[in-house]
Amino acid sequence: MPYDVPAKWIRTPSDRQAVDEGCWFDEAAAEWVRTFFREHLRLGDDPFALLPWQYEQVIAPLFGWKREDGRRRFTRGFIFTPKKNGKTSLLAGLSIYLLVGDGERSAEVYTAAGSRDQAGIMYREAAKMVRASPSIAQVITPKESSKRLIVGNGDSFYAALSAEAGTKEGLNAHAVLFDELHTQPNRDLWDCLKYAGAARRQPLHLTITTAGSDQNTLCGEQYLYAKRVLSGEVIDTSFLAVVFEAAKEDDWTAEATWFKANPSLGAAIGLEQFRGDFKEAQESAAKENT
Repeated sequence: MPYDVPAKWIRTPSDRQAVDEGCWFDEAAAEWVRTFFREHLRLGDDPFALLPWQYEQVIAPLFGWKREDGRRRFTRGFIFTPKKNGKTSLLAGLSIYLLVGDGERSAEVYTAAGSRDQAGIMYREAAKMVRASPSIAQVITPKESSKRLIVGNGDSFYAALSAEAGTKEGLNAHAVLFDELHTQPNRDLWDCLKYAGAARRQPLHLTITTAGSDQNTLCGEQYLYAKRVLSGEVIDTSFLAVVFEAAKEDDWTAEATWFKANPSLGAAIGLEQFRGDFKEAQESAAKENT
């Protein structure tokens, strides 16, 4: 007997199939994660209050949707946004929640980047959140030399990996969060980490990325798969697809199009600055493309 899932959470044919398979939506579980962000994490001097799109499109579906046996429905996902929409902060917050808020024993949480520099950015953002939170700083210790966040005696930890580092074999990942997938030089890191959580009860393999210029890449492959899931061409009840972009037929000069493609416009991205960038872009083909 299918569960009664609120209509607002049924957005794709895969969602409808999930309900038919016995999946359900746990509003309390989704709200728990939003509360964790607000009460234990900080953005600068302020509590980390998730933006509407961050909660409604990413956090609530990831942690609210459950399978019939209580495990999370989504084990994989692809989140696509333009630059400056708060992607790095969201990844850092997710890393900390999955490490100490998700109830996973001996949790191993990894962020994966294309270069050591990008891996360092991800680690520093997460470490900054740890140091800014009195409650989290009591249980997590940042280790600068290894780009790790250690819980207690080290049974649970976060680590920032890059495609340039050594072997990644033997990992038992509770979560792998890929940042800027289009910067990966090849498939090696992706393929190595793809099944790193196979022994976990409810692993998560999530990509949050901006656009690359070439769709004949690993990032392009994942983007096109996400689009097919959203359209219903592919039914995949374990894959969360979220894509913010303008359609080819949209008028790029219309402010409605800017908001459609940039979910943080007016919050993480200043609207007046965006308007100024738009005026410059009208005078330059190169800036228009950017």
